[in-house]
Amino acid sequence: MNSKVIGIMLILGPILTMGVWISGLVPDTESIPPSQAIVGILADKDLVTIGSILQIFGVILMFTGLYFLAKSLKGDNTVSNQLAEISGLLLLLVVPIWVVFMGSWLSAIDAAEKFGNDVGATIIASSTMFEMGGMLLIIGTFILGISLIMLKKYKGIIGALFIITSLCAFIDMMLNVEILAIVGWMGMFLTTLIVGILTTIQKENQPE
Repeated sequence: MNSKVIGIMLILGPILTMGVWISGLVPDTESIPPSQAIVGILADKDLVTIGSILQIFGVILMFTGLYFLAKSLKGDNTVSNQLAEISGLLLLLVVPIWVVFMGSWLSAIDAAEKFGNDVGATIIASSTMFEMGGMLLIIGTFILGISLIMLKKYKGIIGALFIITSLCAFIDMMLNVEILAIVGWMGMFLTTLIVGILTTIQKENQPE
């Protein structure tokens, strides 16, 4: 795939995914029970609908872009090539899981309006299991970082950032440390955005 296409995907993906969250288009329901979450979601259902759709497109663009980036990493080192392939497959698996997760609010809104808030809350509660798709993201970016360092791509800096941020995100998932959550999750998305910019401005097209 053309490197500029990959770059644009890696730019738009993080912007759409994180931009919606930062702008407040979708409410923060992580620390409240599903019965309260559905009330907040229905209160701003138009914004939530727009935000959820944008995040779905963002997830598709970002992780498909990372898959094609990993697929394009070819070198003389067989180990790094294999690691890149593994990371690409893991990151591609995140797409359907997080599309279902981020699209669950759309289903919850529809169900709540038709059958009541209890049904919508049940969908919200059930969707939380898909949050574990974040583990695929952590492992995928960690392995991708190792491959980038071994290939000396971007002077190893981007690879190191992927490794550091993925480790922070992993520790946050285990211990729930807020500062590590910011460094880890936000860092992975920002690093992906940087890769997108670097990939877009480079002159050569990456091989498919």
